[in-house]
Amino acid sequence: METKEEKQLEPIKFIRGSMRRRVELPEEIRQARTSQAYWWFKCLEVSDEYKLCCENDGKGKLSNTYEKFGNVFNYPHFDVWWLKHGRYQFIQKKKSEVKEINEKDLRRLDLNPEKLVLDVPLALRKQTVMRQIGKILKKAYENREVDIQKVSTAAVKFEKSKMRMTTVETLLRLHRLRINHPELSLNKIGIKAGLELDLHRRSTNEADMDNSEYEEIRRMTIAVSRYLKQARHLIDNASQGIFPSIKPRREPLLK
Repeated sequence: METKEEKQLEPIKFIRGSMRRRVELPEEIRQARTSQAYWWFKCLEVSDEYKLCCENDGKGKLSNTYEKFGNVFNYPHFDVWWLKHGRYQFIQKKKSEVKEINEKDLRRLDLNPEKLVLDVPLALRKQTVMRQIGKILKKAYENREVDIQKVSTAAVKFEKSKMRMTTVETLLRLHRLRINHPELSLNKIGIKAGLELDLHRRSTNEADMDNSEYEEIRRMTIAVSRYLKQARHLIDNASQGIFPSIKPRREPLLK
């Protein structure tokens, strides 16, 4: 049976993700694992600073993040954290929706630039009405950028970013390999991580092949070094309540 708090949750919908409606818990968990929330959780798991914050019961400069995510190290894995904690932070509590305005609503209607009021004569055919509404909406949305983050009612919000979660996964994989295998060169770390670079086809000339091998090692070393730096920024920002972002550390945004 659903608790009172669960009943207040709107149909599941992430800022960026595939959750569009209320689903059974197994499906909800499956979708949560493919969301940004999952990778934010994984970043916190490898953050030394956040671990220290958790050991201090959420005290310190990362207390705002702790308030939203809790002690992620208390849970055996993401699924348990999601069901007991995460879903109440990332699922919107309410949402804006199209609704019918009755006479009572009309007297207290709040007219503002973020709303559009239409007078629909029901004597017209539905197709005609929809066509006319479409034209009005097209004009209303001209030069208007919809900021989903701004209108979201979820407790935790994501950074506006084009970063793919596959990139986040790669950065975290490289970070773990560097921590677990400090004896390996950056080139070998990249190879072990399965990192593929856009290299030119190697020449059949023996001298050129030697140079090509050296060039591959050099490029892999540079790429891994850059990615490890991005991974550190990613993890640092996540611990401050900023995700996804690989920009240099800045002040926490969560409040």
